[in-house]
Amino acid sequence: MDKHPLFQKYISLKYLGWGLFGLVIFLSSLLIGYFIGFNQAEDELARERQQTQKLIQQIEQIASIDEHYSPAAKTKETLYNTEIKRLQKELQLLLEEEHRREPIKPQHEYAPKEPKAPPPPAAIRPKRLDGTPAKLVIIIDDVSYERDVKAIQSTGLPLVMSFLPPSPRHPESGRLAQQQNRSMVHLPLEAIDFNDEEPFTLHVGDSEETIEKRVDVLKQLFPNARYFNNHTGSKFTGDRDSMEKLIRVLKKEGIQFVDSRTIGKTKVPEVSTLLGMRYIGRDVFLDHKDGVRNVKRQIKEAVEKAKEHGTAIAIGHPRPDTIQALKESKEILSEVQLVGIEQI
Repeated sequence: MDKHPLFQKYISLKYLGWGLFGLVIFLSSLLIGYFIGFNQAEDELARERQQTQKLIQQIEQIASIDEHYSPAAKTKETLYNTEIKRLQKELQLLLEEEHRREPIKPQHEYAPKEPKAPPPPAAIRPKRLDGTPAKLVIIIDDVSYERDVKAIQSTGLPLVMSFLPPSPRHPESGRLAQQQNRSMVHLPLEAIDFNDEEPFTLHVGDSEETIEKRVDVLKQLFPNARYFNNHTGSKFTGDRDSMEKLIRVLKKEGIQFVDSRTIGKTKVPEVSTLLGMRYIGRDVFLDHKDGVRNVKRQIKEAVEKAKEHGTAIAIGHPRPDTIQALKESKEILSEVQLVGIEQI
């Protein structure tokens, strides 16, 4: 039997692997150049992301090859697979580094191109009339990485983590969520104007079948999640037909939608009433302004709202200022009960 074609296949794969390795080194050089002060233009960054995505796809294609090699080739196959895994790991580090170098401000949820825009107002609610203890839910959005989980846990507070669905940028978010006793899904919905959309974002005009398929996938990724809140979504939550489809699907699955209120003209309250679902919405954004002092001021406002209405929901993000402010606010937070959404 002629073994030359098999040998040639290995040689080709070897060269392709080294080629991919060289491309990773090239991308690493671009990142280093960025950190030492090279001011890349936005279109160059977009091209870099496209190159990285293509590299991921190439590696996935190579890694999926399932040929019946002869026993003599097993050693080379093992070495080759090890090299592929190493390249995948380096790519993941590059993607995480890219995420770190572009810190997303909380305004990306509701006004990505207006960094000083205030959050949309909370829903109008009646004041508390009884003497029951005030309850406050603090949701931390955009949880994607293990470092986010550790930062949140370092506060020692019973916070609710809302995880972005897995993507090439943060593939482990589903696994991390399943390790938590209290977590929810940060569901990407279409924004009016946002340039860094998550993969598989639901859009205005998507059919109910499309929404059902997406929710089914998320149920498999997050089997313990009973609450979804919107990531961005200023356009989607402001569209009555879209929200009616989504809440109808979630209701069938026993999932409660929590409105992050990324737009003042949200249609979630009226659709929730129409479909016989309870409306739950965000009262306070904790970190729409930078600085520990500003976040602590918002924490105080969330506590006051909880006392006024009996319950309140605050949303923050796993940013250093937010984590530090929470650690330094335990005294004022002791004036309310920190609970999960199921307890309000």
